[in-house]
Amino acid sequence: MRAEYSYCRDYLIKNGKPWFPVMGEMHYSRYRKEWWEESLRKIKAGGVSVVSAYVIWIHHEEEENVFDFEGCRDIGTFVRLCRKVGLSVFLRIGPFVHGEVRNGGFPDWIIQREKEGMAIRCNILTMSDGSGKRSMSRSMDAWKRTAAR
Repeated sequence: MRAEYSYCRDYLIKNGKPWFPVMGEMHYSRYRKEWWEESLRKIKAGGVSVVSAYVIWIHHEEEENVFDFEGCRDIGTFVRLCRKVGLSVFLRIGPFVHGEVRNGGFPDWIIQREKEGMAIRCNILTMSDGSGKRSMSRSMDAWKRTAAR
């Protein structure tokens, strides 16, 4: 079932009822996949209703155009498990993440591009040929396909 969200002056509304979400953070790619469901159930038992999770680019595309969504990087299974245990998900898709991750979550190959002139900590990744924007777009497309499986 798809939830409907709204708001009024005093509170958020979910499915027509007042909703006061409590958000907790879980970086799925830092947990063993076999621990996810138990961890999510503990999170929910602690009163959390929304799980926030970084999609850490360096964990999914260490090498340019080589995507990894297996094991602890299987974002689709993670999102489905959240739904199964009754948690909403707020995916924090970078590209930059504040999660104590090397390079702020940027893959090393992007850092190399920075040395070649691409600005990586700005609103839009750019290089004179536009390759930064294309790189992020390819990664986003791969994440969407995986989450939809």
